[in-house]
Amino acid sequence: MLKKKGTKITALMLAGMMAASAFLSGCGGADSGSSQTGAAAQSGNTESAKENAGSDTGSAGKTKITMITYLGNPTRDALIQEMVAGLDNIELEIISPPADQATQKISTMLQAGEDIDIIELDSVPVDHISNGFIEPLNSYVENWEDWGSVSEFLKDQVTSYDGNIYSIPYGVYERALFYRKDWFEDKNIAVPKTWDDLYNAAVELTDPTQNRYGYSFRGGAGTVGFMQMTLLSFADPAKLDIGVPFIANDCKSIYDQPEAIDALNFYKKLYEDGSHPDSIAWGYPEMVEAFYSGVTAMLIQDPEVVATCEEYMEEGTWDVAPLPVGPSGQALFPAGFAGWGIAANSKNKDAAWEVIKTLSSVEGNTTFCKKNGNIPIHTTAQEDPFFSEGYYKCYMDMAADPDSYVGYVDYGERRFASKEELEQISQFGAAADSLVQEMLLGKISPEDCAAKLGAFYSWSQDSEWVKERFNK
Repeated sequence: MLKKKGTKITALMLAGMMAASAFLSGCGGADSGSSQTGAAAQSGNTESAKENAGSDTGSAGKTKITMITYLGNPTRDALIQEMVAGLDNIELEIISPPADQATQKISTMLQAGEDIDIIELDSVPVDHISNGFIEPLNSYVENWEDWGSVSEFLKDQVTSYDGNIYSIPYGVYERALFYRKDWFEDKNIAVPKTWDDLYNAAVELTDPTQNRYGYSFRGGAGTVGFMQMTLLSFADPAKLDIGVPFIANDCKSIYDQPEAIDALNFYKKLYEDGSHPDSIAWGYPEMVEAFYSGVTAMLIQDPEVVATCEEYMEEGTWDVAPLPVGPSGQALFPAGFAGWGIAANSKNKDAAWEVIKTLSSVEGNTTFCKKNGNIPIHTTAQEDPFFSEGYYKCYMDMAADPDSYVGYVDYGERRFASKEELEQISQFGAAADSLVQEMLLGKISPEDCAAKLGAFYSWSQDSEWVKERFNK
């Protein structure tokens, strides 16, 4: 069985369940910056918004709370404003920088000590925490009545760094298999349950003469994240610790394991035999568009894509199913979440908490997730037909089988790595997509690709914390 030291990620849980990467390796985001104050939205320049964020007093003597996001967009910002409109003594300003600038913008504002109250955080932001930029929320949570229904998975995750709670998750990002129900029925093909099933279906459904291909392959930016998910599903579960998934129990990387070659060969074969040739360059937008526009039969993506498919596809032509499992009978996937934190230098921490508490209540979070394409944080959400039926039902199905569907902490080793180790992990991130692309194009062999990827983790064999974790 998988080792679960330091965490209890046993499945995509709604009843103790679930989680971009790489949170948001699959997620989209805002294309342009905006700022919203109060219930009325005003598109604007984030620099001017930043200049106006210094005042503690809003209109009519209200306390002004400034929130900065990295996945914001006008629709979501308006939803948040609507949800907090009932807080009579608080005026909320939301700064949403362009998606490709947001992370750097947040870091710059925190380092400069600018007036920010609430920050949208990706998982556990170790760098910001170690720099003292994020306020622990333990004292607030102790008196929060809705904390009890937050899933155990998320409780484990938010406290996994040092025992403190630095954010309240607003949703979980999970992957599932989107498929063209009508194409499968026309060919009398069963919905894939294993990776081999998926490959066979992709090949059978591929017909270049009709510009139809079996699988929405991600060969461009972010391909390494999908390769890692595939590789871990091919790995021996006994070797894995899902808290640090890319290091096996022999203290070597997963790329140094024999199963890695099988997984890379499979990944290459899936691209060559069942995917569009142009998908070597596809990222998130292209792989999703290929599915809803009728080019591909299958897509593995986050639940936010449900809304996209509902908008562009006819009812009854598509559906969502659990992830395919690997040779061991398990499907592994990156279990990510995002949430709301409070800046340590905020002058209005109590008011900021009131905003977070409103957004994170059982009712508030369920509403937010329905409209934002996330999986709710509260286990009681499973009682809502919106999530227990229809397109979200597969998530419940996976939650009911935690031995088969297992979430891992994407790049969890970052939480324990030294500065030198982090540098090598960063170098891996910069090089990995290109290496995988070279393998897919036949420029290097799967064996060479595995060796090159594993070299970035050569430090793990001598790392003291790795040895201690695996009792070596």
